[in-house]
Amino acid sequence: MVADVIPNFERELEQLSVVAPAGWNLAFNYRWNGPEHMYVGYPEAWRAEYESKNYAIGDPILLWILSKDRGCARWSEVRMPDLRGVMEKARRHRINHGAVFTRQVGATKSFLSMARSDREFTNDELAAYNARFNLWVDLLVNRADLSAGELEVLRSFRDGLGQAETARVLGISESTVKQRFVKICAKLNASTRTQAVAIAVARNYLG
Repeated sequence: MVADVIPNFERELEQLSVVAPAGWNLAFNYRWNGPEHMYVGYPEAWRAEYESKNYAIGDPILLWILSKDRGCARWSEVRMPDLRGVMEKARRHRINHGAVFTRQVGATKSFLSMARSDREFTNDELAAYNARFNLWVDLLVNRADLSAGELEVLRSFRDGLGQAETARVLGISESTVKQRFVKICAKLNASTRTQAVAIAVARNYLG
């Protein structure tokens, strides 16, 4: 499903491994019982140790993720207690420097944590991946940030109504329908009505 919603998703994961060669963890729709979608690029030895020792309980990066509605930070900037020494144990696997991104939509959180062994992430890298991560969340979780009115227009188009009929059914002007459609195309990267509807249907935005 994720690959159907986020363009070139497999290539994005490959790029993550280049930017974060010490490992990464990407989760969407995280709830109390775990994430709906999880992708992990950390070394197998660290993954096994983390899971077998249940480091999630006491991991300062996960605590930071759960404490924020939205944000990004270098691991070195996270001010959370590390009572179990999780970060020191990570360094034994050459997981030395990292960055974390989180965002809450409704009752769920999504997050990205990524690491390097050689240096801190630069400001440009943080900005680039903060934008990228939030785009992924918008595409997968937040319905591409489409407004309720824009979704109404898309549903009308899906049901075969034209611009004038859509305006009449929704009780708005044709110019408003046109304005909403322009915004829809920008958000979905679509150039035609048919393409916009096809994308929205494929991504299950219309219910």
